[in-house]
Amino acid sequence: MSILQAVIEANLENIRGSLPENRRKNDSYAFLIFAMTSLLGITINEAIFSSTDGSGDGGIDAIYIDETEDNIIINIFQSKYRTNLTKGIGKNEIDLTIAKVEEIFQGHKVDNQSEIMKTRIEEIRDIIKDKGRVKPPEKHIYFVVNTHKPDEQEKERAKMLETKGNYHVSFYDGNDILQTIDNSKRIPYKINIVTYKDILYLGTDKKLGDVRGMVATISAEELINIYKSCGQDKILSRNIRYFLGNNRINRKIKETASSDKDSKYFWFLNNGVTIACDQFSFTDDALGNKIIEVTNPKIINGAQTTKSLYDLYTERRLFPDKQLQDVHLLLRLYETRNEVLIDKITVGTNSQNPIFERDLKANAPVQKLVKDYFLEKGFYYETHRNEYFGKKIDKAKIADNERVFQSYISLFKEMPHEAKSCKSKIFEKYFDDVFVINDKELLKQLLISFQLLTFIENKVIMYLDQCKNGDAFLRHADLALVYIAGKIYPKIKDDGEIFQNDKLLNDIYTLEVLILREITQIEQVIDDDYSHNKLFKSRRFRDVIERMSVEFLAAAVDEILTLKQDFSETNNEVLKEKITRPIGNYYVKLGRLLFSDTVTVKSTRTT
Repeated sequence: MSILQAVIEANLENIRGSLPENRRKNDSYAFLIFAMTSLLGITINEAIFSSTDGSGDGGIDAIYIDETEDNIIINIFQSKYRTNLTKGIGKNEIDLTIAKVEEIFQGHKVDNQSEIMKTRIEEIRDIIKDKGRVKPPEKHIYFVVNTHKPDEQEKERAKMLETKGNYHVSFYDGNDILQTIDNSKRIPYKINIVTYKDILYLGTDKKLGDVRGMVATISAEELINIYKSCGQDKILSRNIRYFLGNNRINRKIKETASSDKDSKYFWFLNNGVTIACDQFSFTDDALGNKIIEVTNPKIINGAQTTKSLYDLYTERRLFPDKQLQDVHLLLRLYETRNEVLIDKITVGTNSQNPIFERDLKANAPVQKLVKDYFLEKGFYYETHRNEYFGKKIDKAKIADNERVFQSYISLFKEMPHEAKSCKSKIFEKYFDDVFVINDKELLKQLLISFQLLTFIENKVIMYLDQCKNGDAFLRHADLALVYIAGKIYPKIKDDGEIFQNDKLLNDIYTLEVLILREITQIEQVIDDDYSHNKLFKSRRFRDVIERMSVEFLAAAVDEILTLKQDFSETNNEVLKEKITRPIGNYYVKLGRLLFSDTVTVKSTRTT
């Protein structure tokens, strides 16, 4: 086994304990989850819920949907784990996945699909129907393999897909994936940047506070060299914009740079790049150019330009007419160790594109308070993606701050529909209202929210096979279940000790799954356009649970929990009826369900 494969295997071993028990020895599944968490910066549980692999997946192993205020990003994964290290992802496998992607987004009927794929396709089409008319979603297709990337000729169909717009296809091998997550402590990293002739320099004697800067001209090939020398996407790690793939703007960048007529005007037609660093110094070369020594550079603006020019560079082997020697662009180089200032510069120079609020808010003082409180309680609050990578920490103890925020909004702000809709958006929308330093209860509430969400996620993962056989709604219902728990058992909001009482927690979980199962089955009868995704994102769902909990659910749950405590042998079917019957009656009373319909629902109910 090579050193690279040994490192990958070590990472897989590190996450196996967090996988469904029946999948822990499955190398292919473990590699898929590892790749998703590494490349998307999502939690292991989110990756598990996004997995679609299995019979009827059509060459798509996972679909993760992310929404920002301005963008919808649909991430699609095809993953291969090879024990034969000479084998990668083949042309037929690539073509199969691309064909399925086209079926999904062109609105064709998708045959022979699994129940999981069906619900995921419904979710995609719901989003497109709801928001896609304003701005079509960005489709990012990832082909990941532990060995090596395919040859250029094997990517032919993928490249053809990119020409249709809003598609971006990426190929990652094991080395690429490891590079994206290597946040371990490192020695200062230095590179030399060669600029073109004159520079504009704000000298030490004119340093503004704790920052100084220079403006220079560099060649496209020099920028590509910076990108390659610094580990490719690693240098973009602070850039808070999505790379938007082969969209109209990025196609224009490539067209201008490769044009015999316009490439010499690139400096005037492009905004250039902004790099922040810990330190820089410079000397002259024999031609009068400046050689700048830069320590720990980070591209904080210009990801689109950098990646587009790099794509053009990689294509030159196939398209030798696409030259870059005449392409120059503006470089703004800032020296500062002030993280808050870097955030401000990044936001100021990226205001026209989607922002990762998680990174932007990472250095807020209140986040430090949350981090310290969680650590005191034995948990690791994560404000940057992969913040604890490489450290010997129990994965179950790592609290992704966006997921903490989603669960808090669901439980304490009672807005599961908004939390479900977009974790990036709610982080931006409610951050200042929620993270108030003098809120004495906030830290405890955030921890309770995280512990409840973690418990629910782990319960769902434990019974994922059940999700394939009638309870597919559970893959979409984590935040709904957090909300319902707070409505049917309000004490959970005040009592952190409840997480030491496994029996009570399991009873609450069992009851709320009964409630959701009944509701989803009735909703499918009465709504011709039903989908799990649409239901849990709707305010109406929140309102239904609110009214039910006030009218009968909270009282019924309290009665059932008391009976189970006092009379442990109570017939479970009798207890179920105390929950399910009033839900059916509630819909009848609303006039949304006929008595004859309730018979149909009960006859198809999963026990």
